[in-house]
This record gives sequence, C-alpha cells and structure tokens, in this order.
Amino acid sequence: MLRLNNKGQSLVMFIVLIPIVLLVFTLVYDVGNAIYEKERLSNTNYMTIEYALDNINNVNENDLIELIMKNNSDLSSISVIIDNNVIDIKISKNIRGIIGKMFDFDLIEARSEYTGKLTSDGKKIERIK
Repeated sequence: MLRLNNKGQSLVMFIVLIPIVLLVFTLVYDVGNAIYEKERLSNTNYMTIEYALDNINNVNENDLIELIMKNNSDLSSISVIIDNNVIDIKISKNIRGIIGKMFDFDLIEARSEYTGKLTSDGKKIERIK
C-alpha cells in the first residue's frame, strides 16, 4: 500500500489563508476607525454649537472655526454661519484608513451638520446629517 506524504498541506493552507485573514482584519479596523472618526466629528460639532449658544454675544465665526480646528485639525471643509441667534456649522473630513493609504484613495468622507438656535425655552440643537 502506497502512503502519501501530507506534510506540505498545512503550509499551503497557511500561506493561502494568511492574506485573507489579514485583509479581513484590515477591513474591520478601517470600518471601525471610520465610525470612530465620524462620531468624533459629530461630537466636535455638537460641543462647538453648545459653546456658541452659551456665549452667543461673545463669539464670532472665526472663534468657532478656531475652536473646531483645535479639536480636529485635519478637516477638509468648515462652514460656520451665525445669523440672528441661529448657528449653522457644517464640517467634513476625508478618512483614508489602511487600505486607502495603500491604494491612494479616501475610504469615506465623514460629514457633520448641526443647527442651533436660542428660543424662549432655551437652547435647541438639531442634527442635520
């Protein structure tokens, strides 16, 4: 009876599966990082609106842009509009991730838009996106 040598099968399976496992881990990391950065962007926007409404008479657009840049310096666009006790802030950020850096493209563009206004009841903050 002829017996085959099976010693190389494990090595072949290891070599075939390692790139697939690494790709899955990379995708999980990139998606998790994109979600984290989007929430961080949203929190920065919300806290800036809240600060601006608390100090509506003492802040201007440039102060708010500076505050946003202190918390998130790598933004792709910032728009701050203060008009008649209503504040609109739109910020966006390009997120690359590991795969985006390897192939030179942005994985996702995270955007956050909030509107805040002073009413007779107090502050009202709404998330647009």
